Amino acid sequence: MNRNLKVHSFLLVFWITTGLILRLIHLGSKPIWSDEFATLVFSLGHGFRGIPLDQLIELETLLTPLRLDSGIHLRAVSEHLFTESNHPPVYFMLTHLWVKLFSNSGEFVSIWGARSLSTILGTVSIPMMFGLGWIGFYSLTVGQFAAALMAVSPFGVYLAQEARHYTLAMLLIMASLMCLMIALREVQQQKSLPSWFVLLWIGINTLGIAVHFFFGVVLGAIGLVTLWFWLLKLPRSPAWLGICQAAVGSMIGGLIWLPILFKISSSDDGLISWIFYGEPSQDFIEPLLRIFVWIVTMVVIFPVENQSLGLTLFSATGMLSLFGIGIYLIVQGQKYIPHFWDLPRQILIGTLLSILVIFLITTYGFRIDLTLASRYQFTYFPVVISLFSVYLSLVWQSPKNPQHLRKLVGLILIAGLFSSLMVINNLAYQKPDRSDLVAGAIAPTLSVTTPSLIATVYKNHEQIGEMMGIAWELKQLEPTRNQPQFLLAQKSGDPSIPVRTLNQVLSTISRPLNLWTVNFSAPQELEGQNCFQDEGSKSRVSGYYFRMYQCLPDN
Repeated sequence: MNRNLKVHSFLLVFWITTGLILRLIHLGSKPIWSDEFATLVFSLGHGFRGIPLDQLIELETLLTPLRLDSGIHLRAVSEHLFTESNHPPVYFMLTHLWVKLFSNSGEFVSIWGARSLSTILGTVSIPMMFGLGWIGFYSLTVGQFAAALMAVSPFGVYLAQEARHYTLAMLLIMASLMCLMIALREVQQQKSLPSWFVLLWIGINTLGIAVHFFFGVVLGAIGLVTLWFWLLKLPRSPAWLGICQAAVGSMIGGLIWLPILFKISSSDDGLISWIFYGEPSQDFIEPLLRIFVWIVTMVVIFPVENQSLGLTLFSATGMLSLFGIGIYLIVQGQKYIPHFWDLPRQILIGTLLSILVIFLITTYGFRIDLTLASRYQFTYFPVVISLFSVYLSLVWQSPKNPQHLRKLVGLILIAGLFSSLMVINNLAYQKPDRSDLVAGAIAPTLSVTTPSLIATVYKNHEQIGEMMGIAWELKQLEPTRNQPQFLLAQKSGDPSIPVRTLNQVLSTISRPLNLWTVNFSAPQELEGQNCFQDEGSKSRVSGYYFRMYQCLPDN
């Protein structure tokens, strides 16, 4: 092995190790949020419909779906997903098998174990990014910068610490992009695609849709890029036949899921109602600003969520300054792009622009705002990292550039590392549901002499996940102390129904009683129940707003 290859091998191992360490720190200690609970419950082969509604339930009953049952098989995973959720089953089935390595039957699922699958897949994305840069540009240096950026990307670390399917979907996105680059290069060289390659590409795309339906957005973008090259750029070639075969095969693989997609679009369970956009004419600029923020924070993010105004302004200034440095480096690198890099660079730029156009058409045209959630940007995250790595490598390698430009490249990587440390300490890309803070407020009020009730309004299994989060944190804080009971009051379209349910339940509980209403989105008139609000208890944290009432005995 020559010296240059040894250096690159060592560097790649270093980036993989660094990325793995970052992704493992505090992996099991962060609060679990409702989407992660959905992953856990469905992956264990359980569902949410067994949780009693409109009646008192014990903490242990609420957490029952989180217990491992060795008698449940893979089929139950898909059955519950297809009846209660809006996701394809592949990742949940993998998690079903994976978590059995960390817990025994009858025990609660290991949170660290469940998240570690995503962590491992997220770590694999580091050498995959290296491969994308190397295969696309025939450059080990591009591959190294792609691996380095992925290793310290705060967005990459954030996704890798979620018990969700995004990291697996990203791997398949990278694999499909590699296939696209190879295929169009074969077109350029007037070669044909072997059958095994076409079948591999079809398999990757079909599996991608079975992992996350948003993989279809990537396939749409790849289709647009391919069409553009076919119409305007590349000559006729035998490889076009293989590309058409891959497109048809991938389309057939996607059509399998049409019945599920129709079910989702016609469902009234409210699971995806939050992404339906309001009035584009009034908020036209907001989706564009969000896309800008998401792209910047894929490389660098400082604490801005739930921070003081001074710290938020300081962090925002730092991020914008680094963004300016990044643009400056891109401009400098643009001067040295070799001609034979035009094809892969145009593929990446075309894919990125196509995905963003699809997002914006969906947002403004159909009022389904895919820019609202940072996690949905996984679709173009590998493209952003790959493109940025191209320009950083050009700046780094060019002998004509002054030394200070290399220092700026190093500054970007150091800022990424610092940003990842912010993420793993929950100072950036915070968990959407801070059940740990709610449990921290409730725990001191628990008493063996005064029962406690935590009540919420039930709309769909998201609210069960929110209550599970509080119950899980309370179990960690006060495992033997008097545990509260829970109430999930169905709304059923009428906001007065949950209040009546709560009043009926309160009339059956002995007093005194500490009542906590959490995300109780119905008007609360509890004075008639002799329940009075504790003014000091009212609070709002990420994912929750809550308050405590002291319910006194009737005179």
